Amino acid sequence: MRNFRRLILAGIVTFVLGLIITFPARVAYQWFAPADLKLSGISGSIWRGTATQGSVGGIYLADLSWSFRPLGLLSGRLEYAARSNLAPGFVDANIGVGVGGSLAITDVSGSLTLDMLAEVLPLNGITGDVSLQFEQLVVENGLPVEVRGTLKIANLVSRYLSPSPLGDYQARFETEADGILGSVDAISGVLDLIGTIKLGRDRNYEFAGKIAAKSNAPINISQQLQLLGSPDADGLRDFRIEGQL
Repeated sequence: MRNFRRLILAGIVTFVLGLIITFPARVAYQWFAPADLKLSGISGSIWRGTATQGSVGGIYLADLSWSFRPLGLLSGRLEYAARSNLAPGFVDANIGVGVGGSLAITDVSGSLTLDMLAEVLPLNGITGDVSLQFEQLVVENGLPVEVRGTLKIANLVSRYLSPSPLGDYQARFETEADGILGSVDAISGVLDLIGTIKLGRDRNYEFAGKIAAKSNAPINISQQLQLLGSPDADGLRDFRIEGQL
């Protein structure tokens, strides 16, 4: 009888372990996925699987794959190494799902185009090629609340200034007590630019700074910048863009 009970117990344990190991990803997604994570075409298990398309915090993803990182459990999160192959570009990241549905994204690297961020950023009339290098990105209710890393834009085009590329620019982001702060400056191109991007907890954003056309800038850009008012002693004009996400 004792051996029979052991066999029954072993069978139950094996069955439960089998269910856990092969737990379908589509079922886990329906039960546990946070609101900021959208997936479709899901296959595989909760430990390793794929999705044909989706989005994280409003950023579109395609050809997504993931594998479970068990060490993430030490920080109280389900953590996955994820990759999305985009057309064009890619995004690699570790994605952790925390208690309450927050997304903690770390070790982000990627290459994509600005129009892929149109759902989360006010980018009407602005295009360019983006490279990402973020150590940390925490998203709650669709809003970044913690950011540390760098975003670079190459071949930036703004139809408000010129149909030709304006150059390459970068923004370094960090988290402050009242929100996210990004320091923006020019790497190369036809503009001298320095500014800051502020994103508050209330979803209000502000992009403000100083700008000037370089000597090699097309004349139409210099004319457009005159609408900002008189330049200071260094030839720079103040600008400010405000809104809400």
